[in-house]
Parts: sequence; C-alpha cells; structure tokens
Amino acid sequence: MSGARQVEFLARAIVNRLEDRGLVEFSDAEAGISVVTRTLADLFGVYDAVEQEARTRLGGTMKREPSTAEVEDEMRRVAAEKNILL
Repeated sequence: MSGARQVEFLARAIVNRLEDRGLVEFSDAEAGISVVTRTLADLFGVYDAVEQEARTRLGGTMKREPSTAEVEDEMRRVAAEKNILL
C-alpha cells in the first residue's frame, strides 16, 4: 500500500471514530476526510524533515550508521530547537 493511500485510510478511520464518538460531525464526510488527510500528510512531512536533519547531523559526527536510539535522541534535540512537538 502506498504512503498516500495509507494516509487516506488513516484519515477515514480518524473521521469515522470522531463521528462515532460524537466529538465532531461533518456535514460532508469527504470534506472532513480531505482536511484530515492534508493535516496528516503535513505532519508526516514535518516528522520526515526532522528525522532527515537528525540523520544529517549524526552523519557528520559518526563513522558508522547511527542506532535507532541515537536517531531518536537527535530528533528530540532538533524538534526542541525548532519548537516542534513530536
């Protein structure tokens, strides 16, 4: 399944869950799905950019591939510097 398709599937699930719980009501479910899809895509883009910057920073200081924990720690530092909540 492609990334865009997964985001759309997740958006549909979120919209359905919000409506089922009575938290929101979309007069046009497709419009709600579109808003959630765009928001998720934007958020995933920010996450990817933070991860890329973290990997770039670590790549300049390490001679080996950084561990997952090292990347996550550096992502937290990058996010904190940019006032991004991960």
